[in-house]
Amino acid sequence: MTTRILIIDDEPMFHTLAIRALADLDFEISTAENGIDGLSAARSIQPDLIISDVMMPDITGYDVVSSLRREPEFAHTPILMLTAQSGLQDKLKSFEAGADDHLTKPFDPAELAARVKVLLRHAEFARAEKPAQSVQQQAHTIAIHSLRGGTGCSSLAVNLSIGLQSIWQGSTILLDLTMMAGQVALMLNASLKRTWTDIARFSPTELDAEAMNSIISRHESGLNFIAAPTLPAEAETIKGETLAAALKYIKRRYDYIVTDLPHDFHEPTLQALDITDLILLVASPDMASVRACAAALDTYAKLGYPAERIRLVINATFPRLGLQSEKIASALGIPISIVIPFTPDLFVEAINAGKPVINSKPKEAVSALLEDYAFHISKPEQKKSRPDNPSEAWLRVYKRYSERRSQTKRGD
Repeated sequence: MTTRILIIDDEPMFHTLAIRALADLDFEISTAENGIDGLSAARSIQPDLIISDVMMPDITGYDVVSSLRREPEFAHTPILMLTAQSGLQDKLKSFEAGADDHLTKPFDPAELAARVKVLLRHAEFARAEKPAQSVQQQAHTIAIHSLRGGTGCSSLAVNLSIGLQSIWQGSTILLDLTMMAGQVALMLNASLKRTWTDIARFSPTELDAEAMNSIISRHESGLNFIAAPTLPAEAETIKGETLAAALKYIKRRYDYIVTDLPHDFHEPTLQALDITDLILLVASPDMASVRACAAALDTYAKLGYPAERIRLVINATFPRLGLQSEKIASALGIPISIVIPFTPDLFVEAINAGKPVINSKPKEAVSALLEDYAFHISKPEQKKSRPDNPSEAWLRVYKRYSERRSQTKRGD
């Protein structure tokens, strides 16, 4: 079958240059001289790959890509952006719009041909590896976030991740994006043989299954995870566009993604939040933490994150004199989703031993609470029916739910 390529550029000279660069590859090449015509040609031709300029007289290449990505038939079509701008922000705009690669004009013909071959090879591999998924079938992504340290975000991320994996027995991955001082590997008693640093050398177009699988580790519970770099200096080697491509790859291949985020709104945090379905904003019951939550909520609103996707989690990190939960909820204008009781000994022991509470001590009350909450934040459609082969964790959750419902009916 002949491979179809569509080139969208308002300068005919670049049509000629691109066609010559790809002449030896035996492609069927079509062209369009503006964005509107390019959209029409794409829908008509259904190309295997699209090359689009950025600056055009009617609509930009970013608009072209964004429009196509909203249409299911173009969700996985490889798109290469061409632009005379070589800055990092321009590259990021390309990837944010949905492009798979970015090449600066004037381009070397050999490099263009190489990039096209890589994109087509990756697309073919993806089709063979797994059928394309619709947006509704992509991973349910949960972000654990706080602007203040010491609130227990990493412990919550680790335990909820294991809870999701244990309940559904599907594919759950935990991403430690606290690049400067991540603790997920420590909490899972895992060595730091492979971390995010090991894909820093890859460009977005080079990130394939082999590269990504090389940094994904597996916990005894079945949970997959990617560890943060060993040293803070190593975090600086990871480029934003590489991380964005990695998140995009992971989003298509897991049932659940949990991200343990830094206490900020820097680039890794924003990239993760942009693909998140549910944000768990974690606070301890003190004024400093409440002020940090207020700042986070204000920033979420300015970034356009819907309020219904945000849940407030109170973690009682000290035994007495904490602010009342009702007052915290009233001050922030958001209901509290869950309150985690003060249980320091269990969590300190779990961290030191590298054995998360939820699977090392499932009979503890806090483990049951976290397991129930993992079920609560699961995919809505998944919670509606009993699994064909329910896991022990699912049976525990169901038993507790049934007992609470019986008590409610009796009026206890």
